[in-house]
Amino acid sequence: MKPLVSILIPTYNRPDYLKQALKSALSQTYTPTEIIVSDNSDNDRTEQIVRKLQAKAKGSWTIQYVKNSRNIGPIANQRQCLELSTGEYINFLMDDDLLHPDKIDAMLPYMLKDNSIALVTSRRTMIKDSGREVEVLPKDEAFRKQFIRDRKVNGKALSEKMLLGRNNYIGEPTTVLFRKSDLSEPFGSFCGKTAYNNVDAASWLTLLATKHAVFLSKPLSYFRKHPSQLSKSIPSQMARLCDWIDHTIDAREKGLLGDQADYTRAIRQLKQQLVEQIPDWNRKTNDRYLKEILSKIRMVTEAGAGLPDFADDAKELQALLFWLELRKIFT
Repeated sequence: MKPLVSILIPTYNRPDYLKQALKSALSQTYTPTEIIVSDNSDNDRTEQIVRKLQAKAKGSWTIQYVKNSRNIGPIANQRQCLELSTGEYINFLMDDDLLHPDKIDAMLPYMLKDNSIALVTSRRTMIKDSGREVEVLPKDEAFRKQFIRDRKVNGKALSEKMLLGRNNYIGEPTTVLFRKSDLSEPFGSFCGKTAYNNVDAASWLTLLATKHAVFLSKPLSYFRKHPSQLSKSIPSQMARLCDWIDHTIDAREKGLLGDQADYTRAIRQLKQQLVEQIPDWNRKTNDRYLKEILSKIRMVTEAGAGLPDFADDAKELQALLFWLELRKIFT
């Protein structure tokens, strides 16, 4: 028998987008598939849409809908979807994204024939608010050239590339199909820490700690960019940097960045970003995240303490700490 795949849709107050997303899930050529919608919305518009589509669902499809009594937050909502799922394989579908009809059919065979594969991802198409296609991601030219053809990628090598570039090359949650049993931590966690912002990247690093990935060259999902997204906000950028600090320093627990030169380069890159961007970000957020930022600066300073030729970098970090501490006293 063909294995069950769970498509998980956490949602919050986006009924029009949710309708499109759910229809794209129902258009998958692969069955059997269960769809789980976990709703944080403060109105019943999403529920009305889901109930109508539930009534029309046919064949090897089930749609389970859960309305949360309160907004439990995005990470808890994603985790609830995962807890409710019964499929052996998981594909998140963010409520503003879309799936290509062949996505599951194209990805699942790689996992069925090779147990060392923890996830399958692909290129994806960016779409505007209206649904108009804009470009194919990832845009990184050097990375794209490696994946002109479908290929298996070493999990450790891919993880280290992400850590050194501070870039989620694997993609957003919608992009990835993964085996549920391979996720050894709650979704959004890496080395026991729940990410502030890099929820998906944290889980991809967890999945790839002992296994590998397949990258497909064909775009098999649609990532929507629209005005209500928060990913470009300063708090989001600060949270993302804090996550990369945690991921990079904790990665050695998983045997990543074992090469001293790579680890040194990663720590220095984090130091440079802290020094260049935190003063401006901190002013613009009125010291709202100062406690967390001070903690991360100290982490990078401590991580660099045992590295060769880090003395000048340490001085820059100490100067940044001193400046931030003064702001804490006098503002």
